Amino acid sequence: MPSADIGAPLTYVARAPGEHAGVALLDDDTLKAIAEIEYLRDYDDSIYRDLDIELTLDYMRRRFVTPLSRHVDIGTASLLDCASGFGWLAFAYLLAGGSHAVLVEMDERRLDAARTIARRIGVEQRCSFLRERLQDIALDDDGIDVFASIETLEHVGRDGIGDSLRNMARIARRAVVLTTPNRLFPVIAHDTELPFAHWLPSALRRPYAKAAGREALDRNNHFLMPWDLAPLREKFRPVSSYQTFATRDEYSRFYPHYMPYGPKQVRRWRDAPRAGQHAMQVFLAQLLGPWSFALAPNLASLWLRRD
Repeated sequence: MPSADIGAPLTYVARAPGEHAGVALLDDDTLKAIAEIEYLRDYDDSIYRDLDIELTLDYMRRRFVTPLSRHVDIGTASLLDCASGFGWLAFAYLLAGGSHAVLVEMDERRLDAARTIARRIGVEQRCSFLRERLQDIALDDDGIDVFASIETLEHVGRDGIGDSLRNMARIARRAVVLTTPNRLFPVIAHDTELPFAHWLPSALRRPYAKAAGREALDRNNHFLMPWDLAPLREKFRPVSSYQTFATRDEYSRFYPHYMPYGPKQVRRWRDAPRAGQHAMQVFLAQLLGPWSFALAPNLASLWLRRD
């Protein structure tokens, strides 16, 4: 198992021989240079400050890029990484052989940091950078081969969901990759993790979170119902029955993996799914096939253009 120090600040992590298995490798000087980027180094309150860079890229490659590459020749395909943050998905895509990546991010400092990272890992010439909201991206129809929206749609607000999804469907030419919590599920890990909290109006949700000592985690996100994805259906069809994976074996082999999301205190190494999660996913996939996301905790899915 990789020896990343879970509680350490962002820095280069040395590994012993044999500990690189499955990891997206960067040379030592590059890792150290990335760790010195001011916004990453000094971003004390960020959930990203203690990330292991190589393992974060490895997570993005294994969860999103590899499943996508089974359907799309990424060597000839462009990818738009919406709400890209520091660009880890886009960079994993490019390092795996992707043709071009467009990083879209509203936070100007993060976008500048992503541009610096791109330069230091040698992919800047295959990147474009846009400071836009998802619903306002003004690219041409079919202007991008793959549109990726990872844990983004829950942040656009109730009134922005329809416009965002219609824009995704309009811009994407070949595929859409998305993850976002499923409002139907009674507990959402992305937020307070309090049962049924996200079903309550704000006037009741905040006191509930406060009483449970989780007020700081209540960000009043608006989570999507499965049918909110309807704007995608006219042009695309879901093809992944196990989250972003096509088969049970692929889903199972994703574990163990590093988890680049969550609060700084989270134990980032995941040896196995949470209790019952694997069995539930297998059951839903067998019952609903590529529509299994409709009853899963997350609407994670891979969509391809209809023939």
